[in-house]
Amino acid sequence: MGTAILTRVRRKFSVKVCEAKAERRDFLKRTYKMKCEDLAMAVKASSVIILAVKPQDFDTVLSEIRPFINSKKLVISIAAGITSQYIENRLVSHVRVIRTMPNMPAQIGEGITAVCQGRFASRTDVQLACQIFNNVGKTVVVKEDLIDAITAVSGSGPAYVFLFAECLMKAAQSLGLNEDVSKKLVYETLIGSVHLLTKFQDDAATLRAKVTSKGGTTQAAMDVFTARQLTEIFKEALLAAKKRAGELSK
Repeated sequence: MGTAILTRVRRKFSVKVCEAKAERRDFLKRTYKMKCEDLAMAVKASSVIILAVKPQDFDTVLSEIRPFINSKKLVISIAAGITSQYIENRLVSHVRVIRTMPNMPAQIGEGITAVCQGRFASRTDVQLACQIFNNVGKTVVVKEDLIDAITAVSGSGPAYVFLFAECLMKAAQSLGLNEDVSKKLVYETLIGSVHLLTKFQDDAATLRAKVTSKGGTTQAAMDVFTARQLTEIFKEALLAAKKRAGELSK
């Protein structure tokens, strides 16, 4: 995710990069012709610090940057499960923190990022965070108490879509279609259907009804989904994801 942000944000902002692992430093140098900076020097020289590190590495990074953080700097986190208050409590008093939850399609500039305002961050800070993450897709500003639900919906959401595509392709092959044809049919159907959702005024339920002729082939399939309580399965799955996000939060 850090690489996805770097790829697009550097087109509009002056960016310094820090990376602890040698192999990743080599990759960044080869790919972006960028020299990785010393962490202390980079934080000192920057007005915005994006913490694109894994949750298990967070405490170490916070300890290292703490001496160089002040109220003039904005700290933005993309880490799942790390609350803005947790960051605030481990840095200096009244530090400005923005918590974000991007998702995987950010890698191709098609992501959706939830943006949450910390206690001491301003509206201007939120606007700047949105400006940054709009480079990797779209943004939505929410209260942080909704972040676990958002993690369950959009953070984990790409996996649900991939699972649906996987299941649909396997089912297509069970009907006698070969792998290549199944893949093309499923992918193009998904792409076209999403474009309909985004370009038409009709909502998902209305579009579904338009495809589903009474007594037709689509209705036969929908009857199976209804009998298997697909709606309830989705609710149960997202509730489980939300609950787990809360358990991992600190």
